[in-house]
Formats: sequence, structure tokens, C-alpha cells
Amino acid sequence: MALPIPIVDIFAGPGGLGEGFSALGRDTVRPFFETAIAAEMDKHAHKTLTLRAFYRQFPHQKAPQSYYDYIAGKRETPYTDDTLAQWNNASQKVLHVELGKSEDDALLDKKLEVSLAGRDDWVLLGGPPCQAYSTIGRWQYKSADGHDIGRDSRAHLYKQYLRIIHKHCPKIFIMENVRGLLSSKYFDLIMKDLKKPNSKGQKYKLYSIGQPSDKGSSPKLEPSDFIIRAEEYGIPQRRHRVIIMGVLETCDVTPSVLSKSSRAVSVDAAIGDLPKLRSGLSKLENTDANWRSVVSNIIAAEHQVSGDKIPKQTVNLTQTSNSRPKLRKDANQELFQWLHDENLATVLNHETRGHIERDLARYYFASDFAQKNGVSPRDRNFPERLDPKHKSWKKNKFNDRFRVQVSDEPSTTIVSHISKDGHSFIHPDPLQCRSLTVREAARLQTFPDNYFFEGPRTEQYKQVGNAVPPLLAYQIAQIVAEVFTQDH
Repeated sequence: MALPIPIVDIFAGPGGLGEGFSALGRDTVRPFFETAIAAEMDKHAHKTLTLRAFYRQFPHQKAPQSYYDYIAGKRETPYTDDTLAQWNNASQKVLHVELGKSEDDALLDKKLEVSLAGRDDWVLLGGPPCQAYSTIGRWQYKSADGHDIGRDSRAHLYKQYLRIIHKHCPKIFIMENVRGLLSSKYFDLIMKDLKKPNSKGQKYKLYSIGQPSDKGSSPKLEPSDFIIRAEEYGIPQRRHRVIIMGVLETCDVTPSVLSKSSRAVSVDAAIGDLPKLRSGLSKLENTDANWRSVVSNIIAAEHQVSGDKIPKQTVNLTQTSNSRPKLRKDANQELFQWLHDENLATVLNHETRGHIERDLARYYFASDFAQKNGVSPRDRNFPERLDPKHKSWKKNKFNDRFRVQVSDEPSTTIVSHISKDGHSFIHPDPLQCRSLTVREAARLQTFPDNYFFEGPRTEQYKQVGNAVPPLLAYQIAQIVAEVFTQDH
């Protein structure tokens, strides 16, 4: 068996699956897997993928200083004349393509033929765009006959995933999607299609990585057996996704399953050590002094004291920080080792966004409530003076519109909608009075601290929300590696 095993990551987003697989063995002599091709249509995610591919051209945490200077905003490119070859090599691995377009499909096919060079021991990764399968997505396409997601072209992008399986014949594939896929009319179709012979006449057995299968027999699984609950595997987030593992029938190995963690990892363990920041002000002049004044008045009103009773140091925060990242070593050793990079000079992607004054008051109340009660407040818990002007407010339709990520529990699912507003992702510390930063969301997704997200902040949030947690992907990679090792 020749290492590293090639991986092909399509619909890659910012690279969560690829990051987890590429990390296996990187801190030893040689990685077990290496990205041959990553394909993504979003230009910002493509740029993020390319930068990360450059980082992986070097040994574990031994990227050149130019990389660290670039992500710290100190230079315009991550490479120098001495590392231009590595940058060009990384750029060749990452394709900016829209699958389903004939010219882009042809480009990917040609790249795969060259990169795989006839190898049949490779892995296909990917999560076809899943918005149309989600509960909200299906609601948007509701018709008189029920939910018809067939009108959304994204619902058929899984066919591109199937096309690559059939044409290029990976030994193993990992397919990820939202749990709403299980209740759509497409799930049975997808399962049947995934079992069809590829162009070499080979069929695949489908496995759950959460439920064991009997050795030597075809797995008999219910649709719900494919749901992986990330919080059960050391991820500080309640993220429930469908993950399907396909293995060629010619492979006489029954895959193992993920090992559950002994205890859940909390929000505080993941982000509690990051520099404290104030929110921005979207309507007032965005100064530290104005923010202190606004928040002091909010705290005074909430606790029915005069503003001059609030110590200035209580709200003496800035909107950005130049502090080095310092994950608490006593919080969770596995998470610490995964996230930390002593070469970093600052915390990346850790800037707050602006909020209106009324939302700051709601955020403070909600965080204070969660701190005292251990749960995020519902609409009925809010005092009338903080009621937003929404017709659905207190009508039980969106009764957790303002949701705090409770310190002692895993977070709720980090979704791409975090880019729109932060109402569902309120920081647990009342005094910071804000929504989560991109880096805090990335920590809850288990992206390493040296993973830099390109593009405007809104696009950074989208990338983080659309990704598979890399630490979960790393555990999946261990299962896949075992299959290759045992079948060798």
C-alpha cells in the first residue's frame, strides 16, 4: 500500500472533511491521506481551500513565516519566491468549478485522471449542497401535493457525486448531508443509486459509522442509523448529520464505528479562553466610550441601579484584540492539541460585528438569564420592554429567536445563517453583550486556530457554518484508514 492515499473532496466548502483526513499522520513521519483534488464553486471558500492546501505543503505546524505573516495581515501573499513552487502546487489541487456545468465537469474529470494516475485505492469525500433537503428548505418548496424540492436544482447535485463514483470508481466514499435528507423522497433513491455498479461493474456496501454491522454480511440499517450526533464524539456542538460510508464489495473488511466520548465538550471549554471583546455599534458612532456608556446603561436598567454604580472596568472592552490564542490546557487535552498552534501571534478571524442598541439590551438579558438558569430564555421570559416588533413574537413560532449558547453545554448547530444575524448565537458572557465571532464559531466547529477564512466576514461565517467539523472528520479518517490497512 503506497502512502499517502489520495482523497478527492468535492462540494468541499472551506475544507472541513479534507482537513480531518489530511491531518491523520501529519504529526508523524508521513500523512496517511493527501488531497489530490478539492473542488468548490464559491470563490471565497475556494480561496480558503487554496491557502490551506499551501499550508499542508509543509510538515505539521512548520509552515513558513510568510504564511503566518499573511494570516496576521502583515503581507499581501502567503508565499515568497522560495515557496512559490509550493503555492503553485497547492493551486493546482484546488479547482474553482461548478459541478453540473459540462465544461467544469470535463475539467474535473481530466484533473482526476491525471492526479489519480490509474490508482484505485482512493477516497471520495463530499456533501452535495444540502439547503434543499433541510426542514426550512423543504418548507420553501411546499406545494399542494406536499414538499416538492425537485424545483430546486441543488436537490439534484448529488447526481454529480454519483457520476464521479460511477466514472472514477473510488474504493471508499464518504457522503455527508443534513438529517432532513432522511425524510425527503430522495433518500431511498440515493441509497439505491449508491449501491449501483460503477463503470468497472463493482458494487458498494453502505455502512453507518455510528452503528456497527455484522462481520461478513450486508449491513441491515434503518435510515436513522446514518445520523451522527457530533456532540457524542468530542465536538462542542450539537450537530446532527447524515453520513454514509460506501466500500467496494470486493473489500473483505467490515469498518469499525466511531468511539463515543466519555463526556460532552462545552462551549466554555471551546471558546472561554479567547480574548473578551465588545460588540460593534451599528447605529451610534462605534467608539469604546460610546459602547461603555450604552452597556453601562443597559446593565443599570436590568439590575435597577444607577449607571454610576457600574465599575468602568466591568465594561472596559475593545472590539478587536492582538492577544495570542491561549486555549486552556485543563479544559480538554484532545481539543487543546487539535486547535493550538504556538506559532500564531494573534487570534485569527476574531472581530465582532455591529448590533443596534436594542439588540444589545436583549443580548445582555438573554446571557444573564442563561448564566443564572442554565438555559437560554424563550420569548415568554423576556420583559415586555425588550419585545421586538415582530408579529410572530410570543406566538410560539420562533420562541427562541434570541438564543444564548449556554456555557456548560455543547452549542447548538452552527449554520450558515449565522452570517445573517447573531440572534441565535449569543455569547454566554453577558458583559461582552454580543454574538459569536467567526473564530468562536470556528472553534465550535473544531477548525484549528491556524485555519484562516478568506473573504468578507459574512462569507467567513457562511464557510464555517457549511463545514463538517474537522475533528469529527479526523475520527472518520481513522475508520477509513483501518479499512485500507486491513485490506492490504
